[in-house]
Amino acid sequence: MTAVLAMFAKKGSALHRKAGSYFTISMLVMLISGIAAAYLKNSIDDMMLGALVMYTVFTAWLTVHNKKNETGLLEVTALIWVVSFAFTAFAISMGWREEEAPFTYLIWGGLAICFALGDIRNLYHSGLSGTERIIRHVSRIGFSLVWTALAFTDKIVKMMGANLKNMQEEQLLLIVAIPTMLILITILYWIIKILFFSRENFARYDGPTG
Repeated sequence: MTAVLAMFAKKGSALHRKAGSYFTISMLVMLISGIAAAYLKNSIDDMMLGALVMYTVFTAWLTVHNKKNETGLLEVTALIWVVSFAFTAFAISMGWREEEAPFTYLIWGGLAICFALGDIRNLYHSGLSGTERIIRHVSRIGFSLVWTALAFTDKIVKMMGANLKNMQEEQLLLIVAIPTMLILITILYWIIKILFFSRENFARYDGPTG
């Protein structure tokens, strides 16, 4: 609910800021709990995915929590976190730990490197401003929401006593594809709107908006 409010509330408004803060807190609590549960189950897949999504949620919030051209210890900590994640993912993909789908970790490691490069750029410029700042925020929230939706649908499928490989196409479309695509389309809509239709308006959001 908070994610929906944050998506459609007027950007920079009190409602948007409040919904975004509640969303961030609820996501971080859920992800930390999920990582702990995955650790107890010895599920490295869920632990790694949770760690990456937790990073994107936190850095998305941090991007708009600070004023423009403002960075600090939290940004450096986030960079160390995602670089460590990348090294771990690459190590697993190369056989450090036996997993069913090592190629998945190679992809996650590549994504983490891309995020790290964005963090380095952000730190180099002492924080982004204008539309670049908002795009960083929206894209990272979008990544978090898409993977969260996929994780939830995976749990729903397992609760049904099935798996993605043997599900009927209608069930797969309804439970997995449609919710994920709706989130992706919404995020792409905002990115396109910011870049091509409302650049001047969003360029003014240089104070804390989350």
